[in-house]
Amino acid sequence: MKIVIVGAGSVGFDLARHLSASDHDVVLVERDPAVLALAQESLDCRFIQANGTSPAALEKIGLTDCDLFAAVTDSDEINLVSCLTANLLGARIKVARVREEDYYISGHTLFQGIDLAINPDHEAAHAIREILFRSGAREAYRFANGKVRVVASVVEPDSHVAGKSLRQVTQELGNAIALVAAVVRDGETLIPNGDTVLQQDDTVYFTGTRRLVDRSLYYVHAQQEPLHKVMIVGANAMGMELARDLISAKVKVKIVDPDPERCRIASEQLHHALVLNIDPVDTQPLEDEGIGEMDGFVAVGRDEEVNVLSCLLARRHGARRTVCLVNRADYVELLPQLGIDAAISPRRSTAGTIARFVKRGAVVSAEQLGFTGAEILQYRLDKSSPAVGTPLRDLGFPADAVIGAVIKKRGVETPGGQTVLKPGDEVLVFALPSGLAAVEKFFIPTGSKS
Repeated sequence: MKIVIVGAGSVGFDLARHLSASDHDVVLVERDPAVLALAQESLDCRFIQANGTSPAALEKIGLTDCDLFAAVTDSDEINLVSCLTANLLGARIKVARVREEDYYISGHTLFQGIDLAINPDHEAAHAIREILFRSGAREAYRFANGKVRVVASVVEPDSHVAGKSLRQVTQELGNAIALVAAVVRDGETLIPNGDTVLQQDDTVYFTGTRRLVDRSLYYVHAQQEPLHKVMIVGANAMGMELARDLISAKVKVKIVDPDPERCRIASEQLHHALVLNIDPVDTQPLEDEGIGEMDGFVAVGRDEEVNVLSCLLARRHGARRTVCLVNRADYVELLPQLGIDAAISPRRSTAGTIARFVKRGAVVSAEQLGFTGAEILQYRLDKSSPAVGTPLRDLGFPADAVIGAVIKKRGVETPGGQTVLKPGDEVLVFALPSGLAAVEKFFIPTGSKS
């Protein structure tokens, strides 16, 4: 596929890195020579120094054979104009990174010709809410319009499953626990089997319905507590969106921001939240406002260093759960090692959302698990899919992949050896990098091309 990316910042860089590694023809367009030079040091793709909104520059690149055009700069206006220009020049799929709410109506952009507009703040706020309400969750994903949840959680030493094999856990709990589709241990992702023993500090990925996954979290944690009080650092659009979600769920919310004007606006819009104009790393005022008594502490300000420091401060003073918004994707894996419960990177999730457009035929959605290269893939099956009509035990499915859920019209099923897939079914597959090509052969319809 030919893919043109406008913007070599963190989103564009990560997207280009991921796609160029899959042997796609990737063209990275960036007007700032210094930013482009940094990208050239690490990426294996074509580079063009140009204005991504320039019709002449885009026409010179050639968009009549462009399969995916992604504009992911920090400017909504540049992204929108770039995509509209690309549409006129013949690009097939156009994706824009857009934050400003004024450009949306009912979740869609005002502009025809743009196939998808991704709002990183919406994605991040939703992910944070999922994590807060699932005590112990480190990551959370939704598939099939929320019918299937994937939640990552760390095994605690006094939990029910610590030191037991998955076969033993299944014998004891049966259908009361969701399928463990992947395990991350010491930075390595494993596709488990019945003999896999869950160890303290393993990160396990549960998959299933929301109710089943939520119930399963009790078995990896020694204790579960409800969510009553949350403090949010950042009276920006994301912080206020998250506050509204929490207030609607009857959670008491305090918002902290050092900017008086942002606090004034937040106070006018959020009548059931307490808005505090204080420094989020000033210990005494935070102690006075009960930072140590919070069930959840979330930092979503634009300064990621302040977010990190405030979360560490909250953890030190006794906040039960801390979630940090960061720009640098590599912090997502680092911060839990420092004591922060979960880190969210909107830039990484944005790149991952766009990347799913280059998957082949039957792929409905895709997510990456950290930096291991492992992926969660959602496939839709038709009558020509090789996996249709044969019990899973007889498919000869790759050992470095597993089917985590089967989505049928009547509901979600946990797959077993006797499960037979039918046309119209959707499946959720966890696959290591070594298994991606083999998995594709089972689900891509006969005759489908890249």
